[in-house]
Amino acid sequence: MNRVRDEEPWPDTMRRGRAEDREPLSREELLAPSTQVVADRDVYLGQGQHDVGRRISDDQVELFATGDAAPSLQRELELHASEYIAVHDVGASASLRLLTGLAGAAHATVQKLTIRRQGYGLALAVLQFVEVPLAAGGVVRVYSTEASADSPTRQALARTLLAHSRLGVLITGEVPAHAVAAALQPLREAIARGPWSNRELLIVPLGSSGALASQSAALSAGTSVAVQITPQAVKPKHIWTFVAGAWNRLNGATGSSRAVEADIERAVPRPPTPSSEAATQPGALHSGPGFAPTVQAGLGPTPPALSGAASSAPALAAAAALGTAPRAMPSPGGTSWQDYVDRCMAIKGTVACCVFDIHGAKPLAHAGVAPSAERLAHQGANLLTSALDGSRALGLGSSQPELSLSTSGHHLILRPVPGHPGVAVHMVLLASAGNLTLARMQLERVEAPQ
Repeated sequence: MNRVRDEEPWPDTMRRGRAEDREPLSREELLAPSTQVVADRDVYLGQGQHDVGRRISDDQVELFATGDAAPSLQRELELHASEYIAVHDVGASASLRLLTGLAGAAHATVQKLTIRRQGYGLALAVLQFVEVPLAAGGVVRVYSTEASADSPTRQALARTLLAHSRLGVLITGEVPAHAVAAALQPLREAIARGPWSNRELLIVPLGSSGALASQSAALSAGTSVAVQITPQAVKPKHIWTFVAGAWNRLNGATGSSRAVEADIERAVPRPPTPSSEAATQPGALHSGPGFAPTVQAGLGPTPPALSGAASSAPALAAAAALGTAPRAMPSPGGTSWQDYVDRCMAIKGTVACCVFDIHGAKPLAHAGVAPSAERLAHQGANLLTSALDGSRALGLGSSQPELSLSTSGHHLILRPVPGHPGVAVHMVLLASAGNLTLARMQLERVEAPQ
């Protein structure tokens, strides 16, 4: 008689490996193995993160949060033990101008840290920062506390960034003494309440600093926070000189491995040029037996001097005499954009037009009175970046978008210039004089420079 299958013994399975590591696997373990859930692709592939957020592009970093933005950011800062500089405005609006000055000097872009709701992709807040290289390698982030968020979240993020920074910077505007005291009161309470790991605060006044001495003493009273006041700063480069000097003092000396460049023009290196936008260098003409330069052919008969390949010099001279000399090859950056802008201005209703470099927000050509070239380039780059962020968040791809925006009095058109990656045109039309649909069709027909 056959034995019942259920009565057959189930032998234990042994783990392969060293003898001391072998342990029997029970039947229950084989039938219900444990499953380990990894956090994300970086953890699965063993690519550890070294700073806050996960980079998704050259200038975009994302952080997914399960709760409010500020506590989630605090956990990340504590987890990575990040050393960074936090710049906070007190009666001023200079922190973002400082970041723009740092990035703009190198024709780079200000980077963004987007804090999103886990599972929904909803943006809770957007912080802006610039990465400044250290002398011995690596970077230090310079954050602005001016976050794009609702008022309570913005205030909580500012306190979090200042509390955990290696160096906190307060930029004060030209405001009365009582206004400065009122603005610094929440910060004073946050330091006293804790937790507050920051030990260095630098106050950079944009105006008179007479009333700041007593306020700085009140900030540091009864705490281990050292507060320093710099001389008056006028421009972003002056602010950065003071900030870099304070950072270098905190890290030993100007020549230490964690020192940063104090000159704002050299603090951030230029980003590498994308291969699709690399400039083409003119090629050299090589002379040798059997080689003749190519000349532009005219409509008339070919002169005898041009019929032989061996007589290259007489051929060039004859071609020049006939007005058929070869064209000079274009030099890098030699594209003339002004003619293109002038032809765009011919579209009915156009009051201003600007061609600009998207990556550096730098105007290349401009026509019209207002808005200015700098404002059109800066806002155009911001709008295109925001539209690209939205397209990626919706899963619609990462191709450069085209935008049109209408207000009660004007139409805006933003469109990448065909054949010129990284270059876009920003047009402003008067709503009462121009038709948006017709203007877009006419703009598509304007031939871009070659």
